[in-house]
Amino acid sequence: MIVGAIGAAVAVTLALCGTRQTSTVARRLRSVLPARANDTTRASRDEIALARIAGALAGALVGMTLAFALGLGALPIPALVYAGAIAPTIVVDRRRARDRRDIDRAVITLVEWLHALVSSGRPVEAAVVSVAGQGTGSAALDARLERIRRDYTLGVPLADAIAHVAAESGARGLGELAIRLERARDLGRGALPMLQDLRDELRAAERARALEAASHVEGKLTLVLTLCYLPALALLVIIPLFVTLLAGLFG
Repeated sequence: MIVGAIGAAVAVTLALCGTRQTSTVARRLRSVLPARANDTTRASRDEIALARIAGALAGALVGMTLAFALGLGALPIPALVYAGAIAPTIVVDRRRARDRRDIDRAVITLVEWLHALVSSGRPVEAAVVSVAGQGTGSAALDARLERIRRDYTLGVPLADAIAHVAAESGARGLGELAIRLERARDLGRGALPMLQDLRDELRAAERARALEAASHVEGKLTLVLTLCYLPALALLVIIPLFVTLLAGLFG
């Protein structure tokens, strides 16, 4: 009993540590002080590891409770420990994938705004800073743009700052923008033609993604209609008909 109580207390404590939010002071310091990429990555890995440990211990606690209450022995404990350990990783991966998709969609708006500002006579660096200050409507992209603006203000070249953020987030649109800016700088080419070409390519890619998504709608609707109408058809037509045939054969 004492060991079980100690284990329960440790599990609850680690679960609270793994799920707690960042304090207000830490968020303000993180927004003021420039953080290095390695430190950020290491902190993220440490948080995930702590969350996995907390999830495993919470799963062990739930497994022991179920085993004691239902008399199932030690069978639920390993399964729930494994589920609790992998659940934080699955949540983080899905969140990153959702942010990556959001950024890829919002990059089209970013490039269009940059093209409009550069067409009006602004340098591309000033255009990026202006868009970062105004926001694009995407929380994920706005956070990356704020970091790009901060790095550029601290002296990092714009293309390098965008490439660094694109590598961390896995956003292909930002990575392509960084490559085009670097190429335009090396070749001495203006940013306006580059932005126009990138805008057209991103629009074509988004159109292709929309058409591909629309092509799967028919199959999904057919599956939904089948799953909805087939049980009703079996209950109202097939089963009464089968019962009637059996009654006629054996009656």
